[in-house]
This record gives sequence, structure tokens and C-alpha cells, in this order.
Amino acid sequence: HAPENTFHFPLSRRRIVFVSVEVKSQEHGWEAIRVKTRQAVLVEPRKMAVETTEVGLPEGFVLVKVERSYLCGSELHYFRGRYPSYVTLPKKLGHEGGGTIVDVGPGVKGYKPGDRVIVYADVLITPSGATPLFADYSSAPVECLQRIPDGIPTHIGALAEPLACAVHAGYHTGTRLGDTVAVFGVGFAGQVIAQIARASGAKKVFIVDVDDTKLALAKKLGADMAVNGLKKDPVKAIMDATNGAGVDIAVDSVGMTRIIDQATAVLRKSGRLVLYGWITGRGEIDWNVWHVKALEPVVTKIGGYPEKKPWAARGFSLYESGQLSLDPLITAVYPVEQIQAAFDRYDTDPSQVKIGIE
Repeated sequence: HAPENTFHFPLSRRRIVFVSVEVKSQEHGWEAIRVKTRQAVLVEPRKMAVETTEVGLPEGFVLVKVERSYLCGSELHYFRGRYPSYVTLPKKLGHEGGGTIVDVGPGVKGYKPGDRVIVYADVLITPSGATPLFADYSSAPVECLQRIPDGIPTHIGALAEPLACAVHAGYHTGTRLGDTVAVFGVGFAGQVIAQIARASGAKKVFIVDVDDTKLALAKKLGADMAVNGLKKDPVKAIMDATNGAGVDIAVDSVGMTRIIDQATAVLRKSGRLVLYGWITGRGEIDWNVWHVKALEPVVTKIGGYPEKKPWAARGFSLYESGQLSLDPLITAVYPVEQIQAAFDRYDTDPSQVKIGIE
């Protein structure tokens, strides 16, 4: 028995949901469902809030119950107040995640309630039209959806966006059999890139970070030598380990000019410098070394969500085959109402790799 201002519809054979709706007479029919949802917003640097708002279901959109989303290192930059000059606060965040479709709007084909999907919201750079994912519900156009394959758990499927970016970067390092590879920064992307380097036949995989827990995890997942940059000079350690030759490939997955200079310093002549970390502002780099060493720089940035879908699929395939470990990289999970605590921990606890929001 629903109140007068609501109606109910089946989500599956076993579940019923009640949602607030607004019905408007239109020349070509009726619309539109309006669903109340909580959404997390960055109010000011280091201050998150949870607001209640409404999302709609226009033509070509689906309504997704967000089951899991993840904090991104780029969002941590925003949280710390380091964001591009064109960005203004408050800013609603959440672009890595997915869940289950609970309703479809007019004109939607190929998707139905009950389908598990990834939502590419891309709210930081080029919004796809989907509403942010640190929320209970997301309204998303079908173009930015991707099915979670059967056999892939939803919490892994929700990793699709960062997984796609990291797998793309891992393949574009160009690692070949017998190469030596140094990965600076073993957060989520660095961990994936290091695993792919090993699987691609690297003779040695060196990893650098400032947290021993992350370094131990990366070694457990296949890296050969770990260097804590707070305790040792990573350039000296890697150059000593390679008898002064340097490595064939060096990857910056941090996004700091100081780290880029370190990655440059450990490269052999004509080595490949892979730039994955996002630097959100200007910075000074020792370009002279690039010239003297005749380095080959590679920027591993995927253009947008259409290009991310096949790389996510490849990542899922690696996960299913056991060639890529992802579950150990999820180090904490918080409910959306504790979004402030989640960001605080990500900000202050360097051992965290990937923090989930439910």
C-alpha cells in the first residue's frame, strides 16, 4: 500500500522498491521519475559533506543503484586543494564504480533492471553525463555503461575505470622479455603496472614508494626489489643494483616532478620514461637529462570512457585467468555517510591502496 505520491515497481523476482516520483503531462507522453539520493560533495579542501538531492531518468538514461565506488588518487589531489585552475568548489565527486540497474528511461535498449553495470562518470575532466558515484543512485546515459561480465564480482567490476587506465599504462610501457623496469609509486595503478611488467617477461621489476606496507604487497605480487624512498636514495639503490647501467623502462605513477626526475635518473640511454601520474599544475623538470639521455617519453592517458571499455575488459580477463591480483589492492571500505573519514584516512595513511565506498 503505497502513499499517494509514490508508486512501486519490481526490481527482480524478489525485491520491491518505493521511490518518489513526479509525473508531468507532456505532448508525447509522461515523465519523469525523480529519485532522492545522497551525494558526497567536496565543500572546501579537506572538507567533505553528504547532501540529499534528486536524480532523474530522462530519455536514454538508466537508474543505477551504486553498490561500490572507489576513491581515486586524483580526487585525493582535489581533497588536498590541488586541482586545476578551471575547477571551482563545491564539487561532487565519485567517478569509479558501478552497481545494478533498477529502472530504465524511455528509449533505452539493450539494458534492463537487474543488469550489473559499470558507470563511467568521468566527473573530474570530461563528464559523461552520469551523476557522481559517491551516492546511493546514479542516473547515467547508456553510452557510458559497460556490463560487468558474468564471473566478475561487482566489487571488482566497479574497479573498471582505474583498472582500464592502469592496464592501458601497463601495456604501453612496452615491456619485453628480459627488460628491467622501475615503477615509482605503488598505489593501485603502480601495483597493476608492476604486475603486468612481470607477466610481460621483465627480468627485474624494481618498485619505489614511501610506505613499507605497499612495498611488501608489491613484492608479494611479484616485484623483485623494493626501495623505501624515505629510507634510501632510490636512484643510488637502483643504479647499484643494475651495476650502473640503469633500467630499460621507468614509470612515474605518482604525479610529482621530483619523482619524474628520479625516474629519469635511473634510466639507461634511450630508455623509456612512462608518465602515468597526473600533475594538476605547473612544475619544473630537469629537461636536460631527457636530451642527454635521448629518452623516449610516453604519456599513458586514455582519451575517454569509450576507449576505457576494451582495456577494462582486458583487465577482467587477466583477473579471471589469475594473471592479475586485484582483491589485495582493496584495503578499506566505508559507507557513503562516512565519506569524510574515508578521505581523511586516504590523506593520512600511506598504506592505503584503494578505498571503497558502499
